[in-house]
Amino acid sequence: MAYFNKIITNALHLFFTTFCCLSIHAQNVAKTTSDNFTPEKQFSFKTLTINDGLSQNSVISITQDSIGYLWLATQDGLNKYNGRDFKHYDKQFEDITRTTFSKLGKVYIDKQNRLWIITHSGKLELYQPNADDFKPIKLPFDVSIVFQDKNFNLYLGSYNNGLFKIDYKTKDTLQILNHEDQTKTIYHLLEDENELIVAGSETIFRFNNNVAYQTLSVVNTKPTNYSTLEKSPDGTIWLGSFGNGLFYKTKDAESFIKYENINIPKNLNIEDLLIDRQSRLWIASYGNGVYLIDFKSNTVKNFKANKNNPFAIHYNDMLSLYEDTTGTIWFGSDGTGASYYDAHLIKFNILTNNQVPKSVNVDMVRCITTDKQNNIWIGTSGKGLTVVDLKNETYKTYTSENTTLASNRIISTCFIDNDLWIGHQGYGLNILEPSGHYKFYPEIKNYTVWRIIKKSTQQAWLCTERHGVLLFDKQKGIIKEYNSENSDLITNNIRALTLGDNNEIWIGTDDNGLFKLNETTDQIEKINKVNDKIKSLYYNKNSLWIGTNGNGLKVYNTETKTTKTYTIQDGLPNDVVYGILPGNHANIWLSTNNGISKFNHTNFENFSVYDGLQAKEFNTGAYYKDQNNTLYFGGLEGINWFHPEQLTFNTEKPKTIISKFEVFSKPRNLEPNLSLNYRENTITFSFSSLHFSQPKRNLYKYQLVNHDNDWIESGNNNTAHYTNLSPDTYTFQVISCNYDGVWNIIPATYTFTIRHPWYFSNIAIVLYLLLFTIISYLIYSYLKWRWHIKMQLQFEHDETERLKQLDAFKTKLYTNISHEFRTPLTLISGPVEKQLNNPKLSNTDKKELELVQRNSKRLLNLVNQLLDLSKLETGNLTLSVTQGNLGVFLKQLVKGFEFKAKEKHVDFTYHIPLIPNAWFDQDVVEKIVTNLLSNAVKYAPKYGYVYFNTSQHEGEIIITIINNGNTISNENISKLFQRYYQNNKSADGVGIGLSLVKELTVLTHGNIVAHTLNKDDIQFTITLPIERSFFNATEINENALPHTFDAPYESHKIENVKSNSQPLLLIVEDDEDIRIFLNAIFREDYNIEEAENGDIGIKKAVKLIPDIIISDIMMPKTDGIMLCSTLKQDELTSHIPIILLTAKSGTPNEIEGLKTGADDYIEKPFHTQKLKIKVQNLIESRRKLQQRYSQNFELTEIAVTSAEQQFFNKVKEVLNQNITDSQFNSAHFSKNMLMSRMQLHRKLKALTGLTTTEFIRSERLKLAEKLLKTSDLTVSEIAYQVGFNTPSYFIKCFKVQYKQTPSEYHNK
Repeated sequence: MAYFNKIITNALHLFFTTFCCLSIHAQNVAKTTSDNFTPEKQFSFKTLTINDGLSQNSVISITQDSIGYLWLATQDGLNKYNGRDFKHYDKQFEDITRTTFSKLGKVYIDKQNRLWIITHSGKLELYQPNADDFKPIKLPFDVSIVFQDKNFNLYLGSYNNGLFKIDYKTKDTLQILNHEDQTKTIYHLLEDENELIVAGSETIFRFNNNVAYQTLSVVNTKPTNYSTLEKSPDGTIWLGSFGNGLFYKTKDAESFIKYENINIPKNLNIEDLLIDRQSRLWIASYGNGVYLIDFKSNTVKNFKANKNNPFAIHYNDMLSLYEDTTGTIWFGSDGTGASYYDAHLIKFNILTNNQVPKSVNVDMVRCITTDKQNNIWIGTSGKGLTVVDLKNETYKTYTSENTTLASNRIISTCFIDNDLWIGHQGYGLNILEPSGHYKFYPEIKNYTVWRIIKKSTQQAWLCTERHGVLLFDKQKGIIKEYNSENSDLITNNIRALTLGDNNEIWIGTDDNGLFKLNETTDQIEKINKVNDKIKSLYYNKNSLWIGTNGNGLKVYNTETKTTKTYTIQDGLPNDVVYGILPGNHANIWLSTNNGISKFNHTNFENFSVYDGLQAKEFNTGAYYKDQNNTLYFGGLEGINWFHPEQLTFNTEKPKTIISKFEVFSKPRNLEPNLSLNYRENTITFSFSSLHFSQPKRNLYKYQLVNHDNDWIESGNNNTAHYTNLSPDTYTFQVISCNYDGVWNIIPATYTFTIRHPWYFSNIAIVLYLLLFTIISYLIYSYLKWRWHIKMQLQFEHDETERLKQLDAFKTKLYTNISHEFRTPLTLISGPVEKQLNNPKLSNTDKKELELVQRNSKRLLNLVNQLLDLSKLETGNLTLSVTQGNLGVFLKQLVKGFEFKAKEKHVDFTYHIPLIPNAWFDQDVVEKIVTNLLSNAVKYAPKYGYVYFNTSQHEGEIIITIINNGNTISNENISKLFQRYYQNNKSADGVGIGLSLVKELTVLTHGNIVAHTLNKDDIQFTITLPIERSFFNATEINENALPHTFDAPYESHKIENVKSNSQPLLLIVEDDEDIRIFLNAIFREDYNIEEAENGDIGIKKAVKLIPDIIISDIMMPKTDGIMLCSTLKQDELTSHIPIILLTAKSGTPNEIEGLKTGADDYIEKPFHTQKLKIKVQNLIESRRKLQQRYSQNFELTEIAVTSAEQQFFNKVKEVLNQNITDSQFNSAHFSKNMLMSRMQLHRKLKALTGLTTTEFIRSERLKLAEKLLKTSDLTVSEIAYQVGFNTPSYFIKCFKVQYKQTPSEYHNK
């Protein structure tokens, strides 16, 4: 029983709740009186904040200058705004607001376009445009307000110090209040024709032209401070107060009275007033937002902050009002930036979830309709049915939870005779009757009703998803049914339907195009030209407009049966067209996936979210036109509605300014007719459109006259960049349009000139013409002269060619003669040398033959010089420069002349520094130095002197040669380098030697100078380059071996790396430089030992037994000849090859050296490569001797000299006596040979290639070989007999020597 009572109780509660809801609903629906209601356009506010670049969000005062810049004063900074960017000035403004007074900073533009600011603590400052800065005005009081009348007189209101006037003509500053009023605070001033109205603390003054004033009365019950004044076009003056509401005074009245309106609080704290262009009064209040009094409609609106409404103001504390030149109203708030209102900015009324209570849903809209009371009924996808009463601003959402709606997915609605037909997705049809009852039809309970089209007061056409088209009667249900089974429809998914003419019904399907139903015949016809997915249909006068899902907008002409398609390419914002509604003037309105579009049958005008749309995307079926011609479109976020006649556009033409001018990215002042030089040809302009309502939609066009042929559209880009402009005068002009595409065709312009370079100036052109004339005359004169000269040169050329042929003949003659001379000279020199070697030759004959020999050599030398000169003249003699030790090379050259000088008793001295890494041609340097030294020694008298000096300077070597015996005067000194020059007939000529020296010096990029030091001395100075950079690449011989090594001068300090495999070379040389040089040459391939004279050389040779010896001849103590003789006669050293080096040239000296047993004789200067080859050949010959011994030659067969033969005889004698003794070893051997073990080792190693032990073993094996051949002894017996301790060791050694065992050898 308790359970049953509970059920009854719940049922009654549900019934009562449902009844109450239906009653309320019925009241809304049951009203039958229709209002001619046109929805009022909504107010929408935008805001500028610190996020947009504002310095601070408390905007205290706003003004606009004559250029169009907007100036906004904040607590922290003054902002200059050009629509895109803010420029900040470090100025602080006071912001004190109380219920009875306020102290606010100010910005003010006077009638002379001067900008005044009142900063913190009432400090007055004046803007200086040229300096872009502010000039403080020193005053003895704090300024509260600044104002200028039409006579340019300036008024300064103060805090508690009255009112001051600065006369425009006299510039006098006067206190214009009486003494009793001079403590008043002045808040505002207003000019009324010839009178000045002043609002102050607890009083209102009125001044006339005579500066006389009176106090105007205010009908008020309490003392009040008056904040602001404003005048409407009818002459009414409005007065705002701090905390006591609004007052006004008509034109002829003498006092102010309180403005009474229930919507305006009596204690309203008014900060500012503004009469706009439409004569409406705006009121900025502190705490109550903004009020708007529309005197035409006699309405008062109050705009307050609403966090849920994105179009509301953001704060209720408003401080200032301003209307800019474009009609935009600006509101300065006390914390949320600057709001602004543009009546044309938001085109469409909008309703979203942000504007309604949380319990109401107006998003995901699928259908819209209105009732006779102009309430809007909105069907949503899954969120129920919402009714909106715009007049009373009430909202209600009906769902399946609070009513008997079949579902919350409302996808179609239609009012038919006060009944609301409601189509559901998957839940059939409801009809909401005026009583509030929801009628339901079970027969179609699972149907999806896409669209409901009224047919009569009781019937409607239903477009369904799976059941085709239904004609449905409220009382009878389905009357007719057209589907794919009973008609020519090929699909049952019907999206749209519209009525045509002559009982024709047009049917749009979701997937199979367009069909036509003839209601009279019930015949359905497929329109084959339209096969699209259809979203919407609209028929008007033989034109069927079709909105498709992806193929744009189509129009089908029912008479001509033709179609035309409009897509994105034609201006349509998107190719998905959800809804089509007729507007005014035959326009149609479309909702798409990308906003709303108006089509006038030619052009599309598209609207976006900037124009106040709920979102970019709209929805299928959510479009409707009511009885008042108001159009409704619904989408994902809400609905938009509008009356096409109410749509307004901003016709204010924006002012365009050029804000910045840059040359090569560096800012320049916008000076009139600026002149730039020709290099300053890359410029950038920045510009702004001073239309501050949605500046991101402002568009620009610019043109640089004399450069651009037409205007350039830059969109919203506000910069223009030009590079490499040619010299000319240019005018840059730019225009802009506002967000509604209204262009201001008056451009902002700037003219500048890029000057021609000086070489293209007018003066330069005149000079060019003059120069051209002169050049033409000169060319003519030149050609005339050239013709004469050419003839003359022809004759000279012929003569020159003849002389060249003669010179070539002479050179060829010299060459041929020189070559022909060498053969007879050789035939002369040979027999003479042979006779000179005859020991029986008498002294007289010897002297005569030596005379012949000297002159034949001299003649040969002259022939060689002639050949060199011939090569120089023909260009066949070229440099071959390599890197080498020039110091050592010069010392070798000098050494040769040192010997000659001694023979002549000439004092020869020289100084040659270290020159280790020089680049030079050895052959050329040798010829230069030898010729000069030869002449110096030749012409120096007996007991005279020759001085040779060398120095380095900046990559060059300077060689100086001085000798006495000079007989040439200073006048003739320059003729020395001429061939065969003679000072006088009796003197010897210089021949061609010095001429050759001159030519060779020039060839090597040097020079030679000769001059006399005194009557007896002559000096030659040669300068030759020794660095690589002085020579051409073709003159460098990269492949030649260098004359020296990296650091030869340190060789006497370097410990030579000893290697047993390298030969030992002993260098005997008294000259340290030559010794170091030789060490450097051989140290990589030989072990080196040095001796500085002959005595030490002999001792080291005997001690070390070197493999080869190189020795100088001329040395102190023991010379090279003695050293060679001593070593060759000593049996210890007789085998050592010896090479003699000498500066003593000539055959006799060479013969003398060879007689001592020297293996070779080389004159200084020597060629390093030649010397190395000779040493290598001698070492190789010794190795061949060693190989001979290793091939089983007897000791007597390898002797070379008598000393060596004696040595081998002694070796043989010792071996014969001791070879069979097994105790006989190297120690006994050296003792019997009377040598040290090392001496014997070196001697045997040099002659045989074997050590002492190896030599003894080799001789024992040779003896054993003979015994094996000639005796019948066993192997063991032979082993013991030849001195081996064990047979096994003998067999091993024998096999190594003869590649077989003794037994195998014996049996062979």
